[in-house]
Amino acid sequence: MQASHQEVLERYDVFREQARDLAYQSLPRHLKNALTLAGIDHKALNAFATWRYMSERQVDWDWEFSRGYKTFYPKAFDLSVWEGNRLSALSLGRPTYHGTEMRLDFVERVPGTCLYAGDMFSISLLAYETYASLIGAKKIRIMNPLNDVLVKYYMSHGGFTLMPSKKGNPRYLVRDV
Repeated sequence: MQASHQEVLERYDVFREQARDLAYQSLPRHLKNALTLAGIDHKALNAFATWRYMSERQVDWDWEFSRGYKTFYPKAFDLSVWEGNRLSALSLGRPTYHGTEMRLDFVERVPGTCLYAGDMFSISLLAYETYASLIGAKKIRIMNPLNDVLVKYYMSHGGFTLMPSKKGNPRYLVRDV
Protein backbone atom coordinates (compact mmCIF):
# COMPACT_ATOMS: atom_id res chain seq x y z
CA MET A 1 0.00 0.00 0.00
CA GLN A 2 1.36 3.40 -0.97
CA ALA A 3 2.08 5.93 1.76
CA SER A 4 -0.48 8.39 0.33
CA HIS A 5 -3.17 5.69 0.37
CA GLN A 6 -2.33 4.88 3.99
CA GLU A 7 -2.50 8.59 4.88
CA VAL A 8 -5.99 8.84 3.37
CA LEU A 9 -7.10 5.73 5.28
CA GLU A 10 -5.81 7.17 8.55
CA ARG A 11 -7.28 10.64 7.94
CA TYR A 12 -10.71 9.17 7.15
CA ASP A 13 -10.49 6.81 10.14
CA VAL A 14 -10.74 9.97 12.24
CA PHE A 15 -13.87 11.07 10.33
CA ARG A 16 -15.40 7.59 10.68
CA GLU A 17 -14.91 7.60 14.46
CA GLN A 18 -16.21 11.17 14.77
CA ALA A 19 -19.31 10.32 12.72
CA ARG A 20 -20.10 7.28 14.88
CA ASP A 21 -19.55 9.28 18.08
CA LEU A 22 -21.66 12.24 16.92
CA ALA A 23 -24.43 9.94 15.68
CA TYR A 24 -24.41 8.09 19.00
CA GLN A 25 -24.65 11.38 20.93
CA SER A 26 -27.67 12.32 18.79
CA LEU A 27 -29.59 9.15 19.65
CA PRO A 28 -32.59 9.37 21.97
CA ARG A 29 -31.70 8.46 25.56
CA HIS A 30 -33.46 5.07 25.46
CA LEU A 31 -31.31 4.05 22.48
CA LYS A 32 -28.08 5.44 23.96
CA ASN A 33 -28.62 3.27 27.01
CA ALA A 34 -29.16 0.16 24.88
CA LEU A 35 -27.00 0.43 21.75
CA THR A 36 -23.38 0.82 20.70
CA LEU A 37 -22.12 2.07 17.32
CA ALA A 38 -18.85 0.75 15.90
CA GLY A 39 -17.12 -0.06 12.63
CA ILE A 40 -17.26 -3.40 10.87
CA ASP A 41 -14.37 -5.38 12.35
CA HIS A 42 -13.57 -9.04 13.03
CA LYS A 43 -16.00 -9.04 15.98
CA ALA A 44 -18.85 -7.83 13.74
CA LEU A 45 -17.99 -10.32 11.00
CA ASN A 46 -17.88 -13.18 13.50
CA ALA A 47 -21.29 -12.13 14.81
CA PHE A 48 -22.58 -11.84 11.23
CA ALA A 49 -21.72 -15.51 10.68
CA THR A 50 -24.80 -16.43 12.74
CA TRP A 51 -27.01 -14.58 10.22
CA ARG A 52 -25.88 -16.47 7.14
CA TYR A 53 -28.35 -19.30 7.22
CA MET A 54 -31.30 -17.63 8.92
CA SER A 55 -34.41 -18.22 6.83
CA GLU A 56 -35.74 -14.72 7.60
CA ARG A 57 -32.78 -13.10 5.88
CA GLN A 58 -33.87 -10.96 2.90
CA VAL A 59 -30.48 -10.61 1.16
CA ASP A 60 -27.56 -12.89 0.49
CA TRP A 61 -24.64 -10.54 1.07
CA ASP A 62 -21.50 -12.08 2.43
CA TRP A 63 -20.24 -9.25 4.61
CA GLU A 64 -16.74 -10.74 4.50
CA PHE A 65 -16.17 -8.51 1.44
CA SER A 66 -16.18 -5.53 3.82
CA ARG A 67 -12.70 -6.56 5.03
CA GLY A 68 -11.16 -5.18 1.85
CA TYR A 69 -13.68 -2.48 1.04
CA LYS A 70 -11.68 0.35 2.61
CA THR A 71 -8.58 -0.83 0.76
CA PHE A 72 -10.36 -0.06 -2.51
CA TYR A 73 -12.35 2.87 -1.11
CA PRO A 74 -10.30 4.49 1.68
CA LYS A 75 -12.98 7.15 2.23
CA ALA A 76 -15.69 4.50 2.81
CA PHE A 77 -17.87 4.45 5.92
CA ASP A 78 -18.77 1.27 7.80
CA LEU A 79 -21.16 0.84 10.69
CA SER A 80 -22.17 -1.95 13.03
CA VAL A 81 -24.94 -1.43 15.56
CA TRP A 82 -24.90 -3.53 18.72
CA GLU A 83 -27.48 -4.23 21.39
CA GLY A 84 -25.21 -5.42 24.18
CA ASN A 85 -23.20 -8.29 22.66
CA ARG A 86 -25.74 -8.89 19.90
CA LEU A 87 -25.10 -7.49 16.42
CA SER A 88 -28.24 -5.69 15.26
CA ALA A 89 -27.27 -4.04 11.95
CA LEU A 90 -24.48 -3.57 9.42
CA SER A 91 -24.07 -0.91 6.75
CA LEU A 92 -21.38 0.06 4.30
CA GLY A 93 -20.98 2.85 1.76
CA ARG A 94 -18.63 5.36 0.21
CA PRO A 95 -18.56 8.83 -1.28
CA THR A 96 -19.24 9.29 -4.98
CA TYR A 97 -16.25 9.80 -7.26
CA HIS A 98 -16.27 13.59 -6.82
CA GLY A 99 -17.14 13.36 -3.10
CA THR A 100 -20.27 15.49 -3.43
CA GLU A 101 -22.60 12.68 -2.37
CA MET A 102 -22.39 9.82 0.12
CA ARG A 103 -23.58 6.40 -1.05
CA LEU A 104 -25.22 3.94 1.31
CA ASP A 105 -24.48 0.79 -0.68
CA PHE A 106 -25.36 -1.98 1.78
CA VAL A 107 -27.58 -1.99 4.84
CA GLU A 108 -28.91 -5.03 6.68
CA ARG A 109 -30.66 -5.62 9.98
CA VAL A 110 -30.37 -8.83 11.93
CA PRO A 111 -32.94 -11.33 10.62
CA GLY A 112 -35.70 -12.28 13.00
CA THR A 113 -36.39 -10.60 16.29
CA CYS A 114 -34.67 -7.34 17.12
CA LEU A 115 -35.90 -5.19 20.00
CA TYR A 116 -35.06 -1.96 18.16
CA ALA A 117 -35.78 -3.19 14.62
CA GLY A 118 -37.74 -0.07 13.74
CA ASP A 119 -34.78 2.14 14.66
CA MET A 120 -31.98 0.36 12.80
CA PHE A 121 -32.32 2.12 9.45
CA SER A 122 -32.78 5.53 11.07
CA ILE A 123 -29.60 5.00 13.08
CA SER A 124 -27.66 3.97 9.96
CA LEU A 125 -29.02 6.97 8.05
CA LEU A 126 -28.09 9.32 10.90
CA ALA A 127 -24.52 7.99 10.98
CA TYR A 128 -24.14 8.22 7.18
CA GLU A 129 -25.49 11.75 7.07
CA THR A 130 -23.14 12.73 9.88
CA TYR A 131 -20.19 11.25 8.00
CA ALA A 132 -21.32 12.95 4.79
CA SER A 133 -21.35 16.31 6.57
CA LEU A 134 -17.89 15.74 8.02
CA ILE A 135 -16.36 14.97 4.61
CA GLY A 136 -18.21 17.76 2.79
CA ALA A 137 -20.77 15.69 0.87
CA LYS A 138 -24.05 17.54 0.23
CA LYS A 139 -26.36 14.63 -0.53
CA ILE A 140 -26.92 11.06 0.53
CA ARG A 141 -27.85 8.23 -1.82
CA ILE A 142 -29.39 4.89 -0.97
CA MET A 143 -28.12 2.70 -3.76
CA ASN A 144 -30.16 0.11 -5.62
CA PRO A 145 -33.03 -0.56 -3.19
CA LEU A 146 -34.04 -4.21 -3.55
CA ASN A 147 -37.75 -3.71 -4.12
CA ASP A 148 -40.59 -1.19 -4.13
CA VAL A 149 -41.51 -1.98 -0.53
CA LEU A 150 -38.04 -0.82 0.55
CA VAL A 151 -38.25 2.23 -1.73
CA LYS A 152 -41.48 3.23 0.01
CA TYR A 153 -39.95 2.56 3.45
CA TYR A 154 -36.82 4.61 2.71
CA MET A 155 -38.92 7.42 1.24
CA SER A 156 -40.93 7.51 4.47
CA HIS A 157 -37.78 8.90 6.11
CA GLY A 158 -38.41 12.19 4.35
CA GLY A 159 -37.05 14.14 1.45
CA PHE A 160 -35.87 11.29 -0.79
CA THR A 161 -36.36 11.31 -4.54
CA LEU A 162 -36.12 8.09 -6.57
CA MET A 163 -33.68 8.34 -9.47
CA PRO A 164 -34.16 5.67 -12.16
CA SER A 165 -31.33 3.50 -13.43
CA LYS A 166 -29.51 5.14 -16.32
CA LYS A 167 -26.61 4.17 -18.60
CA GLY A 168 -25.88 0.99 -16.66
CA ASN A 169 -25.99 2.71 -13.25
CA PRO A 170 -28.47 1.37 -10.66
CA ARG A 171 -31.47 3.30 -9.42
CA TYR A 172 -31.08 5.12 -6.14
CA LEU A 173 -32.82 7.41 -3.68
CA VAL A 174 -31.26 10.79 -2.99
CA ARG A 175 -31.80 13.72 -0.61
CA ASP A 176 -29.89 16.66 0.77
CA VAL A 177 -27.89 16.11 3.93
